[in-house]
Amino acid sequence: MRLSSLASLAVAACLAAAPAGASDVTDPLDSVVWDYVHEQLLNGEPVVFDDRVQVFAPEKVEDGRMVPVSVRADGIPDVKQILVLGDLNPIPRAVLLEPIKARPFIALRMKVNEGTAIRAAVKTGDGVWHLGGTVVQAPGGGCAAPRLVADGGNWEDHLGEVRARAWRTVDGADRLRLMIHHPMDTGLVDNIPEFFLDRLTITNAAGEEVARITAWSAMSTNPVLTLEIAPDGVTAPGTAYAVSGVDSDANEVSASIPAPSQTMPPPPLQEAMR
Repeated sequence: MRLSSLASLAVAACLAAAPAGASDVTDPLDSVVWDYVHEQLLNGEPVVFDDRVQVFAPEKVEDGRMVPVSVRADGIPDVKQILVLGDLNPIPRAVLLEPIKARPFIALRMKVNEGTAIRAAVKTGDGVWHLGGTVVQAPGGGCAAPRLVADGGNWEDHLGEVRARAWRTVDGADRLRLMIHHPMDTGLVDNIPEFFLDRLTITNAAGEEVARITAWSAMSTNPVLTLEIAPDGVTAPGTAYAVSGVDSDANEVSASIPAPSQTMPPPPLQEAMR
């Protein structure tokens, strides 16, 4: 065989293994806006559909204002970001996790404006987005419906308050669950401007950032987040995690989460979704 033929075969093999652009692959969720998702939300960067990116959500929901979603991307090395989005939402992005010393896992509740693909895009250090997802059937208007309130409407009195707890898993990680009081207004309801939690940072007692979160108004009212801090990032016994953040109007969020005093087995993902 000629050297030129060998070179051609090598180039073809490299191209076959390379991550593809939107026009080169078939979206397994068959979304009508896949090209938009790739070009506008993922910046046209390389993508690969990856079964290791697991997305858990109900098949059908009756209220699109509070849809539980869990994402796990075990087995993918060097994860830098996890973006959760709804293809057909008017505000498609819900949350972006940077798992600095956290595991590639996040659970949340988000708004769904209609039946849509819910995706997780996991970006690795080589710049490739690894994608997984599922389809949720929902009635219309989850992003444009009035906010859900459970405090008699006096949300201003509790704005930015955090309720949280942590517990140690049998493999040495810490599972954190936070609920932040915030209306998370989308701006799609008449006479109510967009107003949402913007950024959160979680730091351990050694001063190390273990996770950074960027949020959008597609997250549900009083957003709930569950994270898993890896064993090399857990805070020392008797200390606490620090939570700091800001919303879109520059209101500050500040709280502490005491280190867990009990060791518990990790709950099933379905439990984390509730």
